[in-house]
Amino acid sequence: MKTCYHFLLTSSLIGLSILFPGVSHADTVSKPTVSEFCQEFSKKLRTVKYQGCMNFDLKTAELRSKENRLLTYREFKPDDPSNPAHNGRILFISGIHGDEYTAISITYLWMQAMLKHQYRSSQHWLFMPLANPDGLLGKNPATRMNANGVDLNRNFPSPDWDRWALKYWKHRYAKNPRRYPGPSAASENETKWMVEVIKKFRPDAIISVHAPYGLLDYDGPEYATPNKIGILKHRELGTFPGSLGRYAGEYLEIPVLTLELRAANSMPGEAEIVQMWQDIENWVQKQMPTLRARRSPEGTTALNAKPDQANSPQP
Repeated sequence: MKTCYHFLLTSSLIGLSILFPGVSHADTVSKPTVSEFCQEFSKKLRTVKYQGCMNFDLKTAELRSKENRLLTYREFKPDDPSNPAHNGRILFISGIHGDEYTAISITYLWMQAMLKHQYRSSQHWLFMPLANPDGLLGKNPATRMNANGVDLNRNFPSPDWDRWALKYWKHRYAKNPRRYPGPSAASENETKWMVEVIKKFRPDAIISVHAPYGLLDYDGPEYATPNKIGILKHRELGTFPGSLGRYAGEYLEIPVLTLELRAANSMPGEAEIVQMWQDIENWVQKQMPTLRARRSPEGTTALNAKPDQANSPQP
């Protein structure tokens, strides 16, 4: 296990361009381009502009969605990575639910703000701007689930998935298709990709964006709980079998901060976005030494709690 941990840590330092090379599918499947992705993205959301999307210089994962759409990411690195205070790693995941337009739109605006004010960044960020492209782009209207009808935020391979995920879906949600966790843990390409990025990037914190509760949810080590990010104040929503919070926050012990935005008519402006960005970096810089010292490379296995301990529905 130590050898595996050393490999993952070393891999994260040699650059994600090596870890996530160009798309490789069967020759019979046409290879989509970033330009095509940006065209489709910008046609769907009025906030997103084609040239703005192209200016991100998005990279692509090996895996693609069921409907052959790209899974994209973008890194923002600090000017002085040799500074020990500037070596934090923050993973930003957006668009797990394709019908949350506000969350996806603010991620685009957030990335624009980081391009405009890169000198302000003191940490290494990795953005996954649209984790569920088929959910947003495949149907009209967009869907929470992916093209296989799976809620990706119930498909992460938390240790309790096999025992509880499908039972929980059947009994608590009465087989609501919007909460279907999939046939097995990490059955979906989108989930496999997110799990791979978490393992290889080894973030000190994961930022997940949803809507529309207007609060800050947190899953992870209790001692690191933040009080607020920007104007969003902390309030627990709980975790569920297969959720990102259960998998990364509780099992891997990586702090997961879920920014629950309000309605689209109160979209944060650039100043508020920059404030949230700075609050996150300050929080990571403060907590990073303890987080890294205490985190197990395998994550904790103390996940025997029954799902009824979750205290309210998590997005």
